[in-house]
Amino acid sequence: MKESDTVMAAFVGHGVVELRRVPRPEMETGSVMVLMKASGICGTDLEKLSGGYIASSILGHEVSGIVSSSRSPLFEEGDDVVPHHHVACGECYFCRSGAETMCDGFRNSNFVPCGFANEFKVPEYNVKHGGLHKVEGLSHEEASFAEPLGCCIRGLNNATNGIFSAIRNVLVIGSGPIGLLHMEIIRGRSPNTNLVAADISATRLQFAEKNENAATLDVRQCRDWLFSNDALKLINTPGYDLVVVATANASAFAEAVKCVRKSGTLLLFGAPHMGSTYTMELQSLLLRELTITSSYATTEREIDEAINMLKEGRIKVKKFITSTYPLEKIADAIDAARAESQVKVLVVE
Repeated sequence: MKESDTVMAAFVGHGVVELRRVPRPEMETGSVMVLMKASGICGTDLEKLSGGYIASSILGHEVSGIVSSSRSPLFEEGDDVVPHHHVACGECYFCRSGAETMCDGFRNSNFVPCGFANEFKVPEYNVKHGGLHKVEGLSHEEASFAEPLGCCIRGLNNATNGIFSAIRNVLVIGSGPIGLLHMEIIRGRSPNTNLVAADISATRLQFAEKNENAATLDVRQCRDWLFSNDALKLINTPGYDLVVVATANASAFAEAVKCVRKSGTLLLFGAPHMGSTYTMELQSLLLRELTITSSYATTEREIDEAINMLKEGRIKVKKFITSTYPLEKIADAIDAARAESQVKVLVVE
């Protein structure tokens, strides 16, 4: 098989990432081939490698690139694009109810073979339903943040109904790229919010303090890593209006519940490991009038909003990028992404 008839792509292989050369995907009418230029490593990619994530085993989805071949009248070779791997049908019960991420078509759609590939196919289904976004005025590195930023926009909209006027104290647990993007959005929408960042990484906490003007809490300094009492001491109110759990750690969720004020909101955003559980005394939930909500993924609506925010400079993401690796060094990129000293690691071509 000629090299021109193949693509190089990353796959999950017994807990590690394996780079393989596979046949170039066959294009159907309406599909588009994209040359990957930048692809961010997400925490869910790391969980897929460890076997802790059940939604999909396909790696790479925070992607930007250039159209290399098109069978869609909407796109031409050379277009700069942000493709979206999961796309809703727009017609089913869930889509009509505004719950597009629950659409059956959403999880069943993806890139071929994956987003960590030198070239990949965006299927006709994705293209037809708006899952390929043209981008101008952004570097590919910046554009690769559109999908995770869209996820954060959706999460905060779910938690606040888009109203930030009553949000004065916010605790973000997990100061990785996702936690920091939440802080960026919160700072943009409500500059005077009292923002507290909790993490176990000194590097990420320093980043949150410097770039997001957040008070910080090093969970490792808390007794038995139980941080709720220490977090509550950082504010002068009975609890936080909003607590964002931007980590997969189940014990962090248990502590997070204790930090929410009466009638406050907890947003479960970080994807828990498969089989994670939490037990709560239901009368306390009732009497405290807590709102516990979750948010999974994003839609084309939030991705469009994210692209506009990036283009207008309302969200600045270049500062998040601490390392870049070529695709052939993706194993090193994965190791770097696991390190506490990193903020955001990109695979670039």
